[in-house]
Amino acid sequence: MKIKKEYKKQTWSKMKKTLVIIILTVGLLNTAKADTIDYWHVFYNETKIKEFNENSKNMEITLKVKEIKKTDSLTIRYFRDVYYIDCEAKVEIEDSLKFVLAKGIGIGRGASLKISVFDLLVTARKSPFFAYYYDCATRDREKRLVFKVEFK
Repeated sequence: MKIKKEYKKQTWSKMKKTLVIIILTVGLLNTAKADTIDYWHVFYNETKIKEFNENSKNMEITLKVKEIKKTDSLTIRYFRDVYYIDCEAKVEIEDSLKFVLAKGIGIGRGASLKISVFDLLVTARKSPFFAYYYDCATRDREKRLVFKVEFK
């Protein structure tokens, strides 16, 4: 009789531990989110000057007007886990009135989207300017702010 009671106690104890482990596991699975985020690199000519992602706070790029040459360019390479081979991607730089000052267009994920800095400076009214990214995966032509450009 004593053996049966001890066996029941041990079994009940094991069941409690198993139940607690299951509850904790389910709780952790519901709170953990394994999601990838978009990220992009910005190059000035061939030099990477900034790296951003969806969680970046300070997305500002400052360019010195006196150092800009006619051949200078900003290149944006945007990456996401959605894979489109023939997808058109573009970056548009707008002023504060939403007027498009420059555009870079490419095909495919991670395409180099190039914008002439000199042309931007020539057409510019007053900075800051805002660079927005679009591609065929964005819903309803949703644009994503990728950085802000300031001329000093």
